[in-house]
Amino acid sequence: MIKRMTPEYRDQVLAMWLAETTKAHDFIPNAYWAKNFIKVKNRFLPASETFLCVEGGELKGFLSIMDGNFIGALFVGSEFQGQGVGRRLLEHVMDNWDELTLKVYAKNTKAVGFYEHMGFYMEDEADNEETNELEYTMSWISGDMEELLFGLQC
Repeated sequence: MIKRMTPEYRDQVLAMWLAETTKAHDFIPNAYWAKNFIKVKNRFLPASETFLCVEGGELKGFLSIMDGNFIGALFVGSEFQGQGVGRRLLEHVMDNWDELTLKVYAKNTKAVGFYEHMGFYMEDEADNEETNELEYTMSWISGDMEELLFGLQC
């Protein structure tokens, strides 16, 4: 079940973020993520709209939207990856937003492929100033919005 985050899940979300971000980004030193944990806890998570995939009372994954339509995080617990959890979370927000944008490290090829499969397209690429790693900016526009925009261009 996809639902909005409630306070009792906050610590589990933070623990999942730290565990899974270090695994997914093993090309960046763990110290970088540990240093950013406080920012995520005190600034980013409270400022985001976060959705959880919870089944049987167990947190399987989460997705956070920041600044209106920016996906700041999409993480699935290692033991639940490959079971459609990330797809369900992303489809939930795709059903409720007309446009979405995110940044993903180029070396995180699994995530890049997942987002492409879900209909995101490459918009830009640049080195992340903090990590010096190449990041892609990827975007998605709903079919209805795409039709409207295309119609306006003709």
